[in-house]
This record gives sequence, structure tokens and C-alpha cells, in this order.
Amino acid sequence: MKNLTKLASFFITLVALNVQIYAKSDAVSSQRLSSFIHWYPAIEQVKMRDEWLSKHKQGEWQFTGMVTAKDRTVITPQADVNYGYSWFNISNEPVVVTMPKYDKYYSLTVFDMNHFMEVYVKPDKPVVIRLPHQKSPIKDAIEIVLHTYWGLAFTRQVIVDNEKEVMDLAKKITIKGGGGDFPFIVPDFTSAERKAGMEAIKSYSFKVKNGRKLFGSPYEGVGDMDRAAGVFLGQLGTQARYVDYAQDVADQNGDKLNGKDSYQLTVAVKPLIRNSKGYWSYTIYNMQDRYLIPNSKNKYVISSYTAEKNSDGTITININPKGVGKNALPTNSKPFYGVFRVYEPVDGIVFPKIKRIK
Repeated sequence: MKNLTKLASFFITLVALNVQIYAKSDAVSSQRLSSFIHWYPAIEQVKMRDEWLSKHKQGEWQFTGMVTAKDRTVITPQADVNYGYSWFNISNEPVVVTMPKYDKYYSLTVFDMNHFMEVYVKPDKPVVIRLPHQKSPIKDAIEIVLHTYWGLAFTRQVIVDNEKEVMDLAKKITIKGGGGDFPFIVPDFTSAERKAGMEAIKSYSFKVKNGRKLFGSPYEGVGDMDRAAGVFLGQLGTQARYVDYAQDVADQNGDKLNGKDSYQLTVAVKPLIRNSKGYWSYTIYNMQDRYLIPNSKNKYVISSYTAEKNSDGTITININPKGVGKNALPTNSKPFYGVFRVYEPVDGIVFPKIKRIK
């Protein structure tokens, strides 16, 4: 009996030790938390790339046409543009992208796997994407140097009641090269590390009031948490000097936007855009999944191309459950957030503030 008591005591001690060891191994160190935040943009880039490659071939174009609530390619999408995607691998040779001219806004953004980017608005030359040791196959070209084998060529063409024209132009966008096969490798993280990392990123993200620190090139010193927040809030977002963003999650009293009340934004007469290339838009999204809100009107965005002005030159945007009123967007009674985008913004831009009116 005494031996059985000792044996039972031994097993109890062993179980207790195992629990302690498991608890320690399941805990998330600050170093691993920082590592997950650092790698989060790359993890999301790999996820997006692999999903895209399950339906398309690398080095070819896929165009969305007008984005609607059915689209699930990227969170917080811009609703009045034709997006173009082409994932490529430049381990064997550079990539060359050409785009036709268009009288409205269009741009080419090139992302590496860490979500660093370079942007060209209305590029007037071929764009060569290469590694540091590679030479450009074209003399007179815009050159972008990447530090990852894999990358994404991403185009935006604004649609203003001219989807057919835009889609015809999209057929003339070309990409040559990009058929390499060298890998891009991200580290593994435990479920506890992922959970803790996402909690930190989400907490930081919903305190962000504008996108000026969220996106950048490798040369701009964008911090890991800012870059992670940018990917969480709007993967494939762009530097503020090209596209400046403001996010609305609460009204003038600090209350969350609930979707059942009515809200307004008033865009002042003072210019937001620095040149004729740019425009502004305001889009709302479902707070729950961060995609466009389905509605019977298929209305998701108001822009400087489409908005109707008031008699004093200002523009009022109405947001309510049914999308009633001038320049109106329907929430379908869903809790929402809004994103105001200005393409080619002025310096020191002052964004309009959302207000609950009833």
C-alpha cells in the first residue's frame, strides 16, 4: 500500500511537471510576438498569392472588372476600379509591364512579398521589375528593384460608367517574363503565437486614424506594427503620397458606427487633390468581415467623378440603412466603417469628419 501511495505521488508530480512544461511552451514570448508581427505581412502575401495561383498562372493577368460585394479577393477593396493582378517570379529573368494610356486615373503598383511597394501613376514608359544583380532588358524604362523573388504587379483603373472601355484597355496591359520558380519561405508560428499576434495587430489597427504610416517602400522606415496594421486593414494599400486614407469607425461622440442610424460627411470646397491625375472616393464596409456590404442598389462608393455638389460647392455624402438621399450609401443596417481615399492628395490634407445625424 505504501508503494502504491509513492507511485501515485510520483505520477501526480510527473503530471504537474508536464503541465508546467506545457504552460511554458504555450506561453508567447515578446520575441516571438514581435517576430509574428514582423512576418504577418509576408504570411498574408503568401496566402493571397497561393489562392491566386490556384486559379491562374504566374505571369498572366487577371482583371476584376467593377468590384462588388461578391468579390472576396482582398479585404477593404476599392469599389469603383478595375483591379489587375499578376503574380510573378523573377528568379530567372526580369519582368516587363506595359500599360496603355487612359484619360482617367490608373496606376501600377509593384509589391514584394514583405508588402513593400513602388507606385507609378499613369506610367509613360515600360516598367522593368528586376533583382539587384539583374540588368534591364530595355534601355528607356522605369526600373523597380525587388529583394524577393516573388512579387505582384497590381493595376488600378477607375471606372466611371465606362466599364467596357476600361476592360478593353485592360486587354492591352502586358506582362513578359516572371516564370521563375525559386521559393519564398516564411517561418512557422504556433496557434498561441498567431492568436497573440493578431490580438496585438487588431488592437493597434482600430486606433489608426489615417494611413500615412501604414504603407511604404523598403527605403521609408515603415515600422513592423504599422506595416502589419496596413495589411490587416487593407492589404495592397498604397503610400500616402500617392493615396492618402482616412478611416471612420466612430461618430463625433466617439460611438461606433452602428449601421442603423443615419450619418453624413461634408466634403469642403478646399481642394483635396493636387493635380488632374487624381480623384477622391468614399467607401463603406461591413465591420464584421471587412468586405463591401451587399445591398439591392449595388451601391458601394461615392467619388469626385460621380458626386453631386451642393449649391455652395460642398458635397454631402449620406449614409443610412436604405441609402436614401443625395450621394447616398446603404448600410443595410450592418455595423460598418468607412474609408476616405484621396488619389494624388495635397500636402496637409484635412479629411471630412463623419457625423451621426439621427
